[in-house]
Amino acid sequence: MKYLPTMLTALALLAPMAARADFRVVSPYEIDYGEIEIEHNGSAVFDRRPDNTGGRSYTLEIGTGLTSWWRSEVELGFERESGSGQPTLLTQIVTENMFQLTQPGQYFADFGFYVEYGQSLTRGRYATSNQVTFGPLIAKDIGRTTNTLNLFFTRQLGPNQTSQRLNFTYAWQTRWNIWQPLSPAIEIYGDTGALGASPQLQKQQLMIGPVGVGSIHLNDLGLGKGGKLKYELGWLFGATSASPQGALRWRLEVEIPF
Repeated sequence: MKYLPTMLTALALLAPMAARADFRVVSPYEIDYGEIEIEHNGSAVFDRRPDNTGGRSYTLEIGTGLTSWWRSEVELGFERESGSGQPTLLTQIVTENMFQLTQPGQYFADFGFYVEYGQSLTRGRYATSNQVTFGPLIAKDIGRTTNTLNLFFTRQLGPNQTSQRLNFTYAWQTRWNIWQPLSPAIEIYGDTGALGASPQLQKQQLMIGPVGVGSIHLNDLGLGKGGKLKYELGWLFGATSASPQGALRWRLEVEIPF
């Protein structure tokens, strides 16, 4: 893979990375060198069970392509746990890095690597662990569809960790490229739990649902020359008894060239 040796050298220079689990599929194509990206992700969980509803997650991110194959972001994460009755808290500051390993069309699929470190900002009764998340990004175009798979492993760090095992999550998106301003997609998000101690499928988190994905050039909105506004909005249904009945998820990103 063309960029692999250079990517590994850069990766070795980074501190251990870590992550939060958002409803978001990361593409190995998401590197826009020469642009500043300002992004907001959010989700809200709904369920009839009081202990499984009310969860909220929001992020505010700023990043850029440091090279043509490396994108880096800094993120603030806000969360409220389902059924906790706690307020929405600023829970983490996160560093996020994505590396493109192959050029589009170079192999049977396109590959990237994602690594993220989240430093907990909570204390006392709301204290949470630091986290490191990493894993491959795989994408392939088939006809008019773009299919993207994320396979992520998360390890808790620090004094507030509740497990020393790796946790495995996966995410899938199939997008039909019908119209750039708005195209339909289907997404799947799963959490198997700790590797080596995963429960049966019905006791795992599994969410599936439709999403609208689009982008508009800023000059078409009269907001200057160059740059894009990207957005996603979807509803995810719980597919197992351990999952909430539904979740609303959204994403808004502005790309500004410099």
